Amino acid sequence: MSESQSEGAGMQAAVARWQSLKKQAEGGELRLDEQIGTDLARHADQMLKKLNKMMDITVGLDRLSGFGTLMSAEALRDKFGSKANGSDDSAVNRLKQSIEVLTLMSETYNLAIGKLTESDQSAADKLRQLNLGSS
Repeated sequence: MSESQSEGAGMQAAVARWQSLKKQAEGGELRLDEQIGTDLARHADQMLKKLNKMMDITVGLDRLSGFGTLMSAEALRDKFGSKANGSDDSAVNRLKQSIEVLTLMSETYNLAIGKLTESDQSAADKLRQLNLGSS
């Protein structure tokens, strides 16, 4: 397996892992302290902004020039262009995968916070009802 294939497999594994964690957060199995989850979600959102800026830059990298008119030069230009945008292991595809992982991370953190907040609110309501009943 080549290095780019193993990196692609690693990104696919990361996507699968965060999809699983997101499902756990949706089901209330994964919970985070509100402040920690908020900080993690904020950091993921900051990274998403940076990756989106990189994506804007990277999209145009497949339009290369200056290689000359020889057939070998054109072949090199096409190869470098596909590394930027066009092949499975291109920079654009790697950025898309990273954006997908960070989006899942942010959503998972926010869901985990929400479930904890819901759980805390539910427990507080039950305690309030118990206190009202004992009066």
